[in-house]
Amino acid sequence: MAGTAAGAQHQTTERKMTGRTVLAWLGGFFFVMLVANIFFVYFALSTFPGVVTDRVYEAGQAYNGEIAASRAQKALNWDVSGNVTRDDNGVARIEVTARDSNGAPLSGLAVEATLQRPASPEPARQLTLSEGELGRYAAEAEEIAPGRWILQLDARSGEDGEAFRSQNRIFFAE
Repeated sequence: MAGTAAGAQHQTTERKMTGRTVLAWLGGFFFVMLVANIFFVYFALSTFPGVVTDRVYEAGQAYNGEIAASRAQKALNWDVSGNVTRDDNGVARIEVTARDSNGAPLSGLAVEATLQRPASPEPARQLTLSEGELGRYAAEAEEIAPGRWILQLDARSGEDGEAFRSQNRIFFAE
């Protein structure tokens, strides 16, 4: 026999695909998918509780009022700028400068700041800023952890006077 060598022959074993093999592969596949889904659901629920506001209906009803307030704020043409810093001891300092449409400092405003973690059940921190120099307001908050925060500023002139609202996302490094 030409072309065959004595050592070149090798024996192959064939494995048959049985019903048990197919069942084992299908069962293993769905088991892995189940474990992965349980893993993702657990971490999704533990990092975000799903509740942004307790009164969804009332928040929806107030939406048109927020749009009107936003238009009124734009018409004021106030220039409000701020600076937020955090020291090594966890004390955050919020400084706000407010000027009217002509560039003159706005004095006598009631300025409040709210610091809140996004999507966290941790309660918000309310701060009242006091006026130092003319048109400059400041406040300090202790024990502010590093990470992402939402800072909402509310400034009002008088009891029923003009209002300004700003909402910003800030990040405090460690």
